[in-house]
Amino acid sequence: MDAMALGWVIMAPRGNRPLILQKSGGLQGMFAYAAFAPSRGVGVFIAINQFSVGAFNAMGMVANGLIEQLAPR
Repeated sequence: MDAMALGWVIMAPRGNRPLILQKSGGLQGMFAYAAFAPSRGVGVFIAINQFSVGAFNAMGMVANGLIEQLAPR
């Protein structure tokens, strides 16, 4: 994490990754993750209905990787 703004985590551009804003949350067995690259016009939203910390970590990595592939710097 490079910064925090209004509860959104900001990931600074590195290598091919553009600037990414991300937000995650969960409640009673549901996890959600939203991320977007505002300068590239690309966003990803993922939700799962199972309590799984491992899946939650993978969900963020997959979403950020997808943004990097779709909208490289």
